[in-house]
Amino acid sequence: MFKLGKHKIELFESIDDLPFNRFNAFNKYIMLDAQLGSTIADFDEKTVKIHNFLSKEMIDEALKELYNLRNTVHNAQTENNMMGFAFASLIRRIDGEFITDYSTENLKLILDKLSKWDLTKLIVYTKTEEVKKN
Repeated sequence: MFKLGKHKIELFESIDDLPFNRFNAFNKYIMLDAQLGSTIADFDEKTVKIHNFLSKEMIDEALKELYNLRNTVHNAQTENNMMGFAFASLIRRIDGEFITDYSTENLKLILDKLSKWDLTKLIVYTKTEEVKKN
């Protein structure tokens, strides 16, 4: 558990403790973050990969990465942050209230609410890694 201002946020302690469907959602977002990303830094990384593939005449790989780049830009434009969604899927309770709806729409609402309470990128990444390691 951790606090954001006066609010108490309880996470599952381990991904092994997640309800099965929530584990699937968490895994989906972790994999999408790893493959696509959703930030300008992810965009830059993909652009470099495409350049490297093209310089080695690896056209098929470059085309696949170009498709991923398109999705990265879409995620950035729609403010869909995959790591944020993975983090939100780890939340068990907010101020004692169980979170049972882990649809993408609700996870986005949760992140919006927590952001108003000063949720930071550092907290999202640190807490997600802590749970992944347990």
